[in-house]
Amino acid sequence: MREPREYDNIFAMKKEKGVALALSLFLLTIYLLTYSGDIHSSDGLSMLSVTESLVKRGDYDTNQILWMGLQQGTFGRDGELYSRKGIGTSLVALPLAWWGLIIPFWGFVQTTLLLNVAVTALSGLLVFLYLRRLGYSWEVGLLVALLFGLGTMAWPYSKYFFSEPLTGLALLATAYLLLRFRETQATSDLALAGTSLGLAIATRLATAAIAPLFLLPLLAYSLPHRRRLISLLAAFLIPLILWGLLIGGYNYLRFGNPLVTGYLPQESFRTPLLTGLAGLLVSPGRGLFIYCPILLATLLALPLFLRRHRIEGLLSLSLTIIHIFLYSKWFMWHGGFAWGPRFLVPIIPFLVIPLAPLVEGLHGRWKAAFASLAAISIAIQILGLSVHFRHFQEVLQQETLQAGLPLFAPATFFDPRYSPLRGQLSFLQAEYLDFAWMNPHLDWLALALLLSVALISAWTLVHYMKAARTYAIWPLMALTLLILGVTGFTLARYKQDGHQDFVEMVEFITTYSRPNDALILNSPAETSLLQNHYKGNLPLYGLFEREPPLPPEREELLQALTARYRRLWLIPGGLNDGLDLWLSEKGYRAFDEPFGEERLALYFFPSQPLAERAKEAIFGERIALEGYGMMEQVKPGDVLTVNLHWKAMAPLSEDYHLFVHLVDQEGTLWAQKDSPKPTSAWQPGEEVDDKQAMLLPRHIPPGQYQIVVGFYLLESGQRLTLADGPDNLLLGSIEVVVE
Repeated sequence: MREPREYDNIFAMKKEKGVALALSLFLLTIYLLTYSGDIHSSDGLSMLSVTESLVKRGDYDTNQILWMGLQQGTFGRDGELYSRKGIGTSLVALPLAWWGLIIPFWGFVQTTLLLNVAVTALSGLLVFLYLRRLGYSWEVGLLVALLFGLGTMAWPYSKYFFSEPLTGLALLATAYLLLRFRETQATSDLALAGTSLGLAIATRLATAAIAPLFLLPLLAYSLPHRRRLISLLAAFLIPLILWGLLIGGYNYLRFGNPLVTGYLPQESFRTPLLTGLAGLLVSPGRGLFIYCPILLATLLALPLFLRRHRIEGLLSLSLTIIHIFLYSKWFMWHGGFAWGPRFLVPIIPFLVIPLAPLVEGLHGRWKAAFASLAAISIAIQILGLSVHFRHFQEVLQQETLQAGLPLFAPATFFDPRYSPLRGQLSFLQAEYLDFAWMNPHLDWLALALLLSVALISAWTLVHYMKAARTYAIWPLMALTLLILGVTGFTLARYKQDGHQDFVEMVEFITTYSRPNDALILNSPAETSLLQNHYKGNLPLYGLFEREPPLPPEREELLQALTARYRRLWLIPGGLNDGLDLWLSEKGYRAFDEPFGEERLALYFFPSQPLAERAKEAIFGERIALEGYGMMEQVKPGDVLTVNLHWKAMAPLSEDYHLFVHLVDQEGTLWAQKDSPKPTSAWQPGEEVDDKQAMLLPRHIPPGQYQIVVGFYLLESGQRLTLADGPDNLLLGSIEVVVE
């Protein structure tokens, strides 16, 4: 028989596991409830574009956001645009991106953006496990983990596609695995720790500056086994070296140099140190202690933590100090458009963990004061995550411009009048709520399901906290399946975002696209919308061009594209741009149709010249056909091109429309192209080369077809006739073949 103490130990271990899993599931459901499914920053869009290129095409360019230029990328040695952000976030997001790609009723972007939801929930779990390894009760570990998950910027950043949450998780995992190695002395823990640290560096390269600090606990924990020191160091360092090779190879492929990351010379550490320190810690615009008031308690708790856990305390303290000093010098120390000091998000776990001895000893009025501070901190996080920070930032940008201040002027961070904590309140209205279940309107079913599963997970956590007997695993398994089911169901509802016209257009592109096609989106505002709904693998080029003439660098790009791809799809996005004109002059416009408020065009660039044929005919004794060029064979879904050579014989007082029909042997119409012609401006003797193209149906049967052309007036439908009476001309036959 087992001794009572052994039963108690087994029960304690099982209860700890139950509480840990219930904690992570609870945080996960809270983050799913407040998840947005929307890109909040250009940084996130850049990293998402890398993920998209990897999962869809096996490439790593970010040509989807060419319109950003050097703002979010650097041109590589091959002329393509590449992200300057670390590859870590883009790589870790690949499994979610793959699911978003293969499941038709989920959005690609919306699925991929679940990454930091899971990352932040795992970080909360690791905070709990870390404190348990340090010997704190599960009650203390649970409370501190909940403070991290709900009372700090970790909560708002669970919905953003910034790289900081993953960096923080990787650093925390490194510390936890080293702490576990202290007990297990297993080289596998060191190998995993090195892998986690390498991921942190790959996610944010600046993390390399604090990476050596982890040698402190590694050497301290290895002292009892000095003879194995070399092998232990190797287990830790080899994964780091492999990550370094991956980063270097990635740099070489993009820029031809393993040490070149793409950052521009002006992106440097040049901010006055005191400005950055004050801004990151106490400024109304970005101060850490203002956006996370609960961390004020860390200033009191840190001495207690250092006395009790010297090695772990020194690690937390040194990581925090060096990280803060590092980003205080960064030229954009404030992080641009963001909520709070986003560059400090990775060290928040190391600022929360030292709270444990303080929490453990709270009593009386101190407990009430601590609870009040925690409540204020949670309220600030709710304020931040409820409304997209972009709304106030845009208003602030207008105010500063009117005041003659540049973008990101110091006053916007240090003057309380410009604080987002104040400005965000004015947008705390239903139409500005930044939740997926509010886009495009309130989805009561999705909200009800998410609230229900959050309440169930809260009840489950309380149940395992109060368990007086050995817990069963099945409630947690059932809850996990319920969360997965609700997540999948709500993702399907989120994809129905009110852009049905856009979806139909994307489905048309998917149906008719060919392997040697490319897609141009000339509407930056619709970049994420296209990424979310388009599941194809065409190379995507995001531009922002308006009226002609196009700038030389854009013409150079288009010339390269027309040489590389036979067909270019264009989504103009409602802009009166010069792309249409340029592409029409250089190629054949085979398709141009509206999809509701959207518009789609297809341009064809044949690889070989058309076969020229002689043909003479005169329409209405005014317009003569002197010959034409035509393809001899086409396939279903291909572009049929025709070159018509007109000559004006006499003046015309009206503008006629030209029709080009493709008919079968029985006269059934299979495809047509109608286009206006400025015939009233044609002068006698003027010769006109007219390029016509049609996108053939995918289901057109193989066989012989005829090309028929003619002119008509749009208002009356009256056609010009030939000399022998017909009102159309049969050009010749073309064969539709299948492979």
